[in-house]
Amino acid sequence: MKALTFWVRPRGSLEALPEAKDLVQDLLELFYEYFPEYEGCLGFSQSPRRPRYLFLYMEGPCGGLLPSATAFLRELLETAFPEAEVRVYGKPWP
Repeated sequence: MKALTFWVRPRGSLEALPEAKDLVQDLLELFYEYFPEYEGCLGFSQSPRRPRYLFLYMEGPCGGLLPSATAFLRELLETAFPEAEVRVYGKPWP
């Protein structure tokens, strides 16, 4: 599977994710150090209202993250948001 979207959501129904813009930018910088071929391929947004879901998604002509890059980014997100659930959505290999 090629990853296209990462969805980060709090595990508890009453919890909310903190403002994540600066943290996600730092995570993406680290990700691009290890996977420079994906530089500029990832965008992100966070919902303004509780529970403040976070989405990382593929932008532009990029066709998805390969499994090693997917696993690395997922691990970064799980470490940065230990009380959250990280889901990955994608598409099958052609």
